[in-house]
Amino acid sequence: MKRFLWSVAILSVMAVVVSLMVSMWAIERTRFVPDFYQQATMGLPVDLDSAIASLENDVIRLQGDASQLGGWNAAFTDAQINAWLVQQLPKEFPNLLPHGVIDPRIVIEDGRVFAAARFRNAHIDTVISFEVKVALTEHANVLAIRVNNLRAGSLRLPLSRFLRGISQEAAKSDMEVCWDMDQSEPVALVTVPSEHPGYVHSPVVVESVCMSDGMLRLSGNTGAEAHEAFTPQGPVYQLVSTRLSRVLAGRNPNRHDDESPSQVR
Repeated sequence: MKRFLWSVAILSVMAVVVSLMVSMWAIERTRFVPDFYQQATMGLPVDLDSAIASLENDVIRLQGDASQLGGWNAAFTDAQINAWLVQQLPKEFPNLLPHGVIDPRIVIEDGRVFAAARFRNAHIDTVISFEVKVALTEHANVLAIRVNNLRAGSLRLPLSRFLRGISQEAAKSDMEVCWDMDQSEPVALVTVPSEHPGYVHSPVVVESVCMSDGMLRLSGNTGAEAHEAFTPQGPVYQLVSTRLSRVLAGRNPNRHDDESPSQVR
């Protein structure tokens, strides 16, 4: 009996030691800061006011161009966006970021948006980061958004809770989001409104989304024939589910009223 008790005691001590070592290893990994986050912070414009004014002027120009019949295009830099995140986000949307999340930054590169923010609470100080890829689909104004590589420092985190948060925030803003779960990674299918009471002319159709070299470039067309003439430029995300494709096209006669698009798989 004494030998058994000693064995149990030794195993318990070993389990505690291993647990502490794993915890220390995990905490150490959360202290890692991604290179792109440092790059975005160091690359902030010296004159934040000028960068923000330039971004806001570009947005106003896009709104004006897209309200006219014919083609339109626009470009925004990640430096402009980061300047806005630093100065305007806390002023205009003080409650947008979750508690403990500060200093969001992005870098646009190689067809992706690298996004990160610092997270602090009583127990941890880390940088949460993830990647976003955007592609057009065969349906006009339906964008396929893939989020992956969610990490705290260099420690990989599960995506499920993060993706639920996306759906909840989209619901608050009345944005239509479906999830294509037939792929190796979940893909959010976001519908950009082509019709709106505030539009002078419609529909407004996005034909290209390009992200590279620190630039987000958009182009599209406005007018009665925009939907019929829609030809996506660049990579196109292929839907696997025929049923999901019908939901997105608004042609699903068998869909029940209590079934939301996010439940389609």
